[in-house]
Amino acid sequence: MLTASICTIGDEILIGQIVDTNKSYISSALNTAGIKVISHLTTGDDENSIESTINSALSSSDIVIATGGLGPTKDDITKRVLAKISGNSEMFYDSKQLEIIKSICLKREVLLSDLNKDQALVPVNCTVFQNSFGTAPAMKFIIGDKLLYSLPGVPYEMQHLIELVIKDIETLGRCEKIIHHSFNSYGIPESELAQKLSEWEDNLPKGFKLAYLPNPAKGVKLRLSVYDGEELSNKETIKGLFNELKGILGNSLYGEGEDTLESVVSKALAERGETLSVAESCTGGNIGRIFTSIPGSSSLFKGGITAYDNSAKTDILGVDPGIIEKFGAVSEECVVAMAISVKKMFKTDWSISTSGIAGPDGGTDEKPLGTLWIAVSGPNVLVTKKSVYFGDRERNITRFSSGAVDFLRKTMGVELNFINV
Repeated sequence: MLTASICTIGDEILIGQIVDTNKSYISSALNTAGIKVISHLTTGDDENSIESTINSALSSSDIVIATGGLGPTKDDITKRVLAKISGNSEMFYDSKQLEIIKSICLKREVLLSDLNKDQALVPVNCTVFQNSFGTAPAMKFIIGDKLLYSLPGVPYEMQHLIELVIKDIETLGRCEKIIHHSFNSYGIPESELAQKLSEWEDNLPKGFKLAYLPNPAKGVKLRLSVYDGEELSNKETIKGLFNELKGILGNSLYGEGEDTLESVVSKALAERGETLSVAESCTGGNIGRIFTSIPGSSSLFKGGITAYDNSAKTDILGVDPGIIEKFGAVSEECVVAMAISVKKMFKTDWSISTSGIAGPDGGTDEKPLGTLWIAVSGPNVLVTKKSVYFGDRERNITRFSSGAVDFLRKTMGVELNFINV
């Protein structure tokens, strides 16, 4: 199997001035093409550092893809270093790229300066991939039995050019099928999940690898990866593994791939022709936000009330002041009243209500920081749940929201019963 390393070049990445999104985009493109990425490297705009980083990557990978350092300014020195690595520092003007540069300057009403023109200057021993979206072309070098590609660091230019690079690599005929398939779980901490799956993981078929990817909003993603190139047999194997996984984790499994708790609940509501409303206190409207972020949500999400202050709970939702006085706002009795009221107000099939203590203040011995009460009201059902989370305010709000949506999912009986391999 072909292996690749990705090297991003630029001081702006090292000092945190910009976020490097190129690595993830290129990695995804390479994996889809059947090329295994084995390392991500970053180096600054220093000739020695660039040279040593790229040479190191070439020593361990079949393919190296470098991005950045191809601009017209003095700190953009990548092209000169690549020429040195390739063993020939002689340069020539690529006529096709030069015509593109002239056209770009004309459209922008910018004079063609020497700096602009020199963007078309490339080492004589490289293959040029013209960049119709910018001034700096991509270059390919053959270093012994290794391939070295250099792409502009501007993301939209790189994304166009990586397609050409992938097609060029595929002509080698050595790409294999790589399969990554993810199952999403919620409600079981990563350490406990690993313990539950220890025996199952030990008995995975040869070539399969399991990774745990925790996220406070989405739960723990379980990613199965296999690199042996047998696409059809692997798909069938993954289906069998899913059935085993569901037998262990039950309804803690809620989705696949990029599924989220809110997306699977929204899909179920749409399929059933049912609707949802929310009454939020501690989550501050976040549950409404995540549902309305889904396209088409207007047909199923009817509205919400952010009743943060107790007066909003009593005056808008009609919660009996006696409930708050006797049990407090963070109580089962309060969220029940909130869920019933908002469901009636918006005439929906389902409703969620939340009340809790996100922090950093407000906790007591009886109701510690991170306490959350949830109520879900639906057709002939009214259920509640109390949880206690640990984290800062922002993390608690995120987990409160996801916990509430997951509680709705389970109350609705939404389960993952198929896989899309």
